[in-house]
Amino acid sequence: MKTIGISHPGISGANTTETVRFYTEVLGMELVLRQPNLDFEPEDHFLFHVGNDTFIAYFLPREEGSVDYEQAASGSGHMDHLAIDVDEQNLEEAMKRLRAEGIPFDGPFDRGYERSIYFKDPNNVTVELLSWHTTPPAGLPMAAILKRAQALREARGAEIIEDADIQAAIDELSGAGD
Repeated sequence: MKTIGISHPGISGANTTETVRFYTEVLGMELVLRQPNLDFEPEDHFLFHVGNDTFIAYFLPREEGSVDYEQAASGSGHMDHLAIDVDEQNLEEAMKRLRAEGIPFDGPFDRGYERSIYFKDPNNVTVELLSWHTTPPAGLPMAAILKRAQALREARGAEIIEDADIQAAIDELSGAGD
């Protein structure tokens, strides 16, 4: 068996109106599907398009307050966070939007080859927006770049992948070093 990608995480939440507004207006995603949850009648199934044919699914009450869920909590056995790739310009735009909405966030943090911010959605799910310092070229899979950058990092004896590893991996994989 060979997997081809993550279609979507499926998240249950209690705040329908706030969740739809957050993902569509604050983060600018398109709501591409809303239909009954075929497995649990009191909920609707929402599908937000993140980009590149990847999605976030949310199962939310059809009527506000009709389903009682605990807020999300990070930790062992729970989803720690939902990470979404953006480019540098959109990371800056997201920080402006979050500030304008009064939504607190942590960061940006430099993670070696990427910058990240973290914040909570209306259901207390931690969302990470991340932007690579060096944007991967079209047609070169991120997985291939990371795999080669990992080997370069290990050869250097470094603790984390740095942007220089990403740049070297891209050069090698795209034949720029020939």
